[in-house]
Amino acid sequence: MKTHIEIDFDEFVNEINKNGKTASRALVRDKYNLSFEQVKRMLFNETDYHFDSYTRLYKHKAQASDNGEFMSLEELDNQAPYKTIKHRIDAPTGASSNSNFDELVKELIKDRIMELSKYVSIDHASRCVVVKSDSLKLDGLDLVVI
Repeated sequence: MKTHIEIDFDEFVNEINKNGKTASRALVRDKYNLSFEQVKRMLFNETDYHFDSYTRLYKHKAQASDNGEFMSLEELDNQAPYKTIKHRIDAPTGASSNSNFDELVKELIKDRIMELSKYVSIDHASRCVVVKSDSLKLDGLDLVVI
């Protein structure tokens, strides 16, 4: 029968935020005789801590809502309206307009190829095309073999 171990999650979070994963591993191993992964799982399941990927720190969810990226309705309402720009912008002519369009097409093709590379790879040594059909299905795509 498992016994519930009282863990000081505040101490654990302070340790991992200040001294890193290695120091927090030593803390939980020495103090609670548990693995880092067990305590981390308990931290997420039993507390309101979460990992903020932007700051790379563990924080309370209440702190995250205070530091939100979105403006409140009052802030939006108090914003001065944008002034309209009255300058006329002429479309480029000649070779520069074609080169800008060509660059745009190249970027779109690169994006498409990057997206396809998540699912398809070519093994030149064995002359095989490898398709990750499970990933396709998870992303809501169908595979049609012709």
